[in-house]
Amino acid sequence: MTTEETHRLVGLLKKLKKEKLTPPNMPFSIWRNLISLVPIPSVEVIITRTGKDFLLTYRKDKDWDGWHIPGGFILPRESIEDACKRVAKKELQIDVKFQKITTAYSWPDSPYGNDLSIICICNTKERPHKVKFFTKVPEKMVPHHEEFIREFLR
Repeated sequence: MTTEETHRLVGLLKKLKKEKLTPPNMPFSIWRNLISLVPIPSVEVIITRTGKDFLLTYRKDKDWDGWHIPGGFILPRESIEDACKRVAKKELQIDVKFQKITTAYSWPDSPYGNDLSIICICNTKERPHKVKFFTKVPEKMVPHHEEFIREFLR
């Protein structure tokens, strides 16, 4: 990369920030390319009502097919707790109470790039629609999510 290309790229990145085109407003094609270059922190939100059950949703798209823990990338200047609450509200239309972080996990085989998942436990008293609470690990889970659930159940 030439010095001129470097200056141009830096200028374009500053323009994204100035125009408030940071996640989640960033054009998807730019975001997808950026996450292949640098670790991107995300939250995996294990939601429980009793401490012994956990909520999963079924996901089937070009990247995954199976039961998975709701989750999402942490937005710029967002706390881990706020990211958990945002994910629960956006994906499930429920409110959750943040409890704790259990671990962090780097995904060497993620289709997104360099994912760094922060596994969080949250409680809810709500009963979201179109999702299921489990007490045992189901078959056909998104890779690595089974590990997160097994650790939660210990």
